Amino acid sequence: MGLWFRYNRAMGSNRLILGGHSFIAQLGSDPAPDTKTQDAIVAACLDAGITTFDTTYLPERVALGSSLQRLGRRSEAQLIAWNFFTDFGPDGSVGGHAPYESQHIHQMLRELQSEHIEHLVVHPVSDPAAQEQQEALAVSWQQAGHVGRLGTWMPPLDTPQPGPYAFAVAPCNVTNADDATPRFAAYKALGWETLATSPFVRGWELDKQVEGQGKDKATVADEMLRFSAFFPNVDKLIVAMRRPEWVAINCASVARGGLSPGHLPAP
Repeated sequence: MGLWFRYNRAMGSNRLILGGHSFIAQLGSDPAPDTKTQDAIVAACLDAGITTFDTTYLPERVALGSSLQRLGRRSEAQLIAWNFFTDFGPDGSVGGHAPYESQHIHQMLRELQSEHIEHLVVHPVSDPAAQEQQEALAVSWQQAGHVGRLGTWMPPLDTPQPGPYAFAVAPCNVTNADDATPRFAAYKALGWETLATSPFVRGWELDKQVEGQGKDKATVADEMLRFSAFFPNVDKLIVAMRRPEWVAINCASVARGGLSPGHLPAP
């Protein structure tokens, strides 16, 4: 492998985070990868320099924790966990978020087969008292050394507060650019690292974009990924990859840099 290719692959990987939806069939248009494929995806990411792994749902934590243990590569990975604790139902339902409770830290560590979680997302809940309580609990876990940085999901623009947070997560893609522009600017103004999600919205949205633009799927996927990865005030992009070969493809896309104005994908 040539030096130029290795350098550009590394440049493409330092903006990417493997999304936890890589391990499940829900919320995508591809089947869930089997155990062997999961390991191949995780290994391909680590080999390419993608070292941060997102896990939103309980089955994602279990899958990633098991894969890292099988590979013996937990020390190379940075983990992101969220307050979603419902296992998937037989009908494919994924369940929603819930406020953190004291037992949840031990549950998450057990599922991830880890002694530490590098990045913990506190997904807001509607009840102010419950929100205050779960924030205090997350801070206590941080002080105890169970978790590293704290982040939050889409805090409202009218009352964004630094609070205990070091990073924010929000969607950013061709369908929501008008909302994402002020949102990511506000988060950066607070000094937060910004993590964007959902460059393809969902797999079926990518297919719809392909039909509407009259381009081949690889071209549209490349443009949509680069649109999100280099959107103003976005630091890193969380993207699901259900096949190991997509890791190199996505790294190569990001290594090409941002899109010129004349090549922006249509909303």
